[in-house]
Amino acid sequence: MEHSQLYEYKGVIFYSRMITKDSLDIMPDYTIRDDDIAIVTYPKAGTHWIVEIVNKLLKAAGRTDVDTQDIPLCMEATLPGFSQPGHVILKDQPSPRIVHTHLPRHLAPKMISNPMGKVKVIVVMRNPKDTALSRYHYVPKLQALFGVQADTSWDKHAKDFLDGKIVFGDFYDHVLGWWKMQEDPHFLFLKYEDMRKDLLKAITKTKEFLGISLDDVTTASIAESCTFASLTTAWADSRNKIQRIIGRKGVIGDWKKQFTESQSKAYDAKYRERLEGTGLQFDFE
Repeated sequence: MEHSQLYEYKGVIFYSRMITKDSLDIMPDYTIRDDDIAIVTYPKAGTHWIVEIVNKLLKAAGRTDVDTQDIPLCMEATLPGFSQPGHVILKDQPSPRIVHTHLPRHLAPKMISNPMGKVKVIVVMRNPKDTALSRYHYVPKLQALFGVQADTSWDKHAKDFLDGKIVFGDFYDHVLGWWKMQEDPHFLFLKYEDMRKDLLKAITKTKEFLGISLDDVTTASIAESCTFASLTTAWADSRNKIQRIIGRKGVIGDWKKQFTESQSKAYDAKYRERLEGTGLQFDFE
């Protein structure tokens, strides 16, 4: 991202062309409806994938007819192809809405960070090495949509990610902030790696969490339509500009092709330091 456009807000870095301070100011008190399904992800952890799954489940259950192309992901941001911030567009969307945020827990709407009533929150997490690599490949494509060229070398990106000096803040602050809610029945935690290894199981878990009854054949057909190959094909000509650039490989362990040995060791050390004793773990291959 262009450094002149970066700013810090309550300890977290943001990109001003995407997210304004005004948007962040109103986030904590933003109204979440009782039947909203909130989705929380750190960038590049499977956001579009889980949104597609949830929307297909809602459609199959007859609860929505909204197309995923029209769901304004990242409610705090104004994304390319959308004329207003996501939180503004969401106000006119019919219930039940899919409400997505990349925000760390302390900046998110209070009705997501500490939900009451029937609000459901799905948190998807991905191992930090693959997340860092995926983000490295994605950011230049996103910059191009903003008409910006500000490429960073892999070495600099890897270090910035490790140090938490990137947009949306430190990876571990993000995942551990949300992980505090692991015992709260309003929350479902999914891992990207588990979704890759057994998509049908992850979809079944999501379906049950949302209280949706679908037969096995319908559930299996949703799983088939939500494989990486199926989705990247479907997104290739989407009218949603972000969907068109989102898919790359969608695999586990691709980091091995990019990380140097010293980078890998540094990431391993931070992983142990931050996650030991928390009960949160990730698969790296």
